[in-house]
Amino acid sequence: MKRIKLFFALILVITGCSDSFLDLAPISNSSVQTFYTNEGDFTNAIYGAYSTLRSNGAYSDYYQLVGELRSDNTEMGSTASDRFYFFNLQEFNDQVTNVINENIWNKSYQGILRVNEILDRIDKLTASEAFKGRITGEAKFLRAIFYFNLVRVFGDVPLVTSVLKTIEEAYEAGRTEKSEVYTQIINDLLDAENKLPLQVKGEEGRATKGAASALLGKVYLTIRDFNNAKIKLTDVINSNQYQLLTNYADLWKIANKNHKESIFDVQFKKSAGTGTGSNFCERYTPYLYPYLNYYSTGGGFNIPTVDLIAAYEPNDLRKDASLRESYVDKSGNTVTGLQGRFCIKFFDNPVQSQGSDDNWPVLRYADVLLMCAEALNEIAFEPNGPAFNYLNMIRIRAGLPQKTAGNSNPALAINSQQEFRLAIEQERRVELAFEGHRWFDLVRTGRAIEVLNPKKKTNLQDYHLLLPIPQTQVDINPRGIKQNPGYGV
Repeated sequence: MKRIKLFFALILVITGCSDSFLDLAPISNSSVQTFYTNEGDFTNAIYGAYSTLRSNGAYSDYYQLVGELRSDNTEMGSTASDRFYFFNLQEFNDQVTNVINENIWNKSYQGILRVNEILDRIDKLTASEAFKGRITGEAKFLRAIFYFNLVRVFGDVPLVTSVLKTIEEAYEAGRTEKSEVYTQIINDLLDAENKLPLQVKGEEGRATKGAASALLGKVYLTIRDFNNAKIKLTDVINSNQYQLLTNYADLWKIANKNHKESIFDVQFKKSAGTGTGSNFCERYTPYLYPYLNYYSTGGGFNIPTVDLIAAYEPNDLRKDASLRESYVDKSGNTVTGLQGRFCIKFFDNPVQSQGSDDNWPVLRYADVLLMCAEALNEIAFEPNGPAFNYLNMIRIRAGLPQKTAGNSNPALAINSQQEFRLAIEQERRVELAFEGHRWFDLVRTGRAIEVLNPKKKTNLQDYHLLLPIPQTQVDINPRGIKQNPGYGV
């Protein structure tokens, strides 16, 4: 029975969609053998793969919570009895049966298996090479995202690059060394770069060459291949496809979705059908449920820490564009007297807790500029060189003075490689706050334990840098899937 469960955990569960990128319509009644016959079928199949990004194991919910709640950016605004699995995530009281771990694992592999089905069949399609190339590029881009998320959360994971045909194959799918997983991610993205279009006018949300290059730069930065990170991120900058919006607050207006700073967003639109709206407001708010007629009690799940609020420099325009102390409820009443500030990046006003049109920003141009600055500095510290230019582009938009080498103001002086590292860490924190980066940034730079232990007053240890493998996976395949160290049961 365990072998059968594993097999059905790994086989493809296919859903597709109609002509609209967001208007999903299940095609699970179609036979896989008869479905993949024309361009429309493959287009629907790739849309189905994109839809996995909107699941609660990806960018609808849990993945970005790992990036924020586990860091010093946010905390639970209620008690452990209210969504205890969020509280455990925050306190590093990680359970092998936590629903967050389960969903990230299961939904990531659902997406991987959807794209593997496409990749296994695309070569047999009678269609133009341009069409087949684009679908292949999108599938490999998506597979890279899913595996990048998995390997950063769990470390070594099963590497499955084709459809599993038998129970035996599924049973033998053990964990693969993360270095090999990263090699696959890089190869997928290099191929995607060569096959994806530069622009997707009218098809926002589909992958582009720039998205593949930007993600590849982030992957290289994560594995400390700074030279290749610099090359790929510079390619994105020199493509002239993206630019910083003049006003930081405009990034978060729904009317500005898919703007020039957006490189890859997960698309949400409530009118496209069930499950296509976003619920980010609910995840980033203080005690507000009674005002939403949603629950009668409860509190915020992901509210900013006092430490994050204090991290903004005086006159930083991003602070008021990211944080607020009041909101307008669904009846048009202004709600005040809340305990502290809360994130408004994903917050309609009047408030709407679920089914919003907010997209999720996976990659944006400001992130690319800061990553490129970081890579350049790791290669060699160059006083007032290009890395400073990229850092200061972000600061100028925020209304802040530039930081320079040799500055007479100590608060604005960066005179060493280590000082530049800390400046980038600070700038990424406030520029990208609430976007799911902070925890992964601290882990990537080796600073998580040093930074978080004094703030969280917890005994954060090396093994906490990875989440436990879902116990269901260990139970099903005890020979191939061993639990991460520190999480023995």
